[in-house]
Amino acid sequence: MRKTAYALPVLFTILALSGRAAAQEAAADALFDSARTAMARHDFDRACEQFRASDKLDPAAGTELNLADCEEKRGHLASAWELFRMVEEKLNPSDERVTVAHGRAQALQARVPRLTLELAADAPKSSSVRDGSVELGSATFGISLPVEPGSHELVVSAPGFAARSFQIQLAEGEVRSLVVAPGAPISPAVTPLAAASPSGPSQPEPPAGSGSSGRTLGFALGGVGIAGLGVATITSIMVVSKKSAVDAGCHADKSCTSSALDAAHSGRTLEMVSNVAWVASAAALGASAYFLLTSGPSSKPSTAVALLPTPAGGQLSLSRSW
Repeated sequence: MRKTAYALPVLFTILALSGRAAAQEAAADALFDSARTAMARHDFDRACEQFRASDKLDPAAGTELNLADCEEKRGHLASAWELFRMVEEKLNPSDERVTVAHGRAQALQARVPRLTLELAADAPKSSSVRDGSVELGSATFGISLPVEPGSHELVVSAPGFAARSFQIQLAEGEVRSLVVAPGAPISPAVTPLAAASPSGPSQPEPPAGSGSSGRTLGFALGGVGIAGLGVATITSIMVVSKKSAVDAGCHADKSCTSSALDAAHSGRTLEMVSNVAWVASAAALGASAYFLLTSGPSSKPSTAVALLPTPAGGQLSLSRSW
């Protein structure tokens, strides 16, 4: 029973694959028959498309022989020549179709045009060529390539260079050489400078609401400045108090009580905070006044204010652009 349980899934898989293969073979046969009908009415484009689809579903030397014949009849000599050669190599030498494929390939060989592409001496080695939808790598330069007769547009490109097109017309059996190269190097994009007007270079219009933003910033800085004044005043009073404690706890011989030493240490810290607060409040109030006075609906200049605390007090940075 265990052997049967293992064998059943394998059997079902084989049956499923067999069914799929049969369906593909049936579709390939239908496409082949339709292609033969299209060939009879000389609709070679349709016939070649269906022969190729049939061979994709169910590869067969007979289908490929018919496809090669179809390609030759619609003028794709290079494709037909390659297909006949491929069928000849694929078949068993005893197969009678080998003689047919060999003879057709030999007859086509002299009719297929040949094109040799040479890369110009000053062209970048990374250049590549595209012939329609076919991408030709750099390895094809200098090799005689079988191509279809007719008109060809060759597009040569390379990284950092503009693409360049070459038009060439090839007749049956014609052998040509062509020197190719991409276009000129691509320069970085340069933004042209605006022409200066008699009254000077034009200025960009300020964004809507810039005057309102300046006034808002002015009021905010004013609040910061007032708060800074409060901190500066309180810390200044505390510094004076600490100084009185130091004076009371230190004697003429420069000896001080522990409380006096603590007061001296606290006083130095408070003095630094007081200095920074005075500078910060002055800077904030000054900047506030500036923004409130200069901001308006037509205000165009831009101003940046930065306050940097330092151990000795504070540093104010004010930048203005017109």
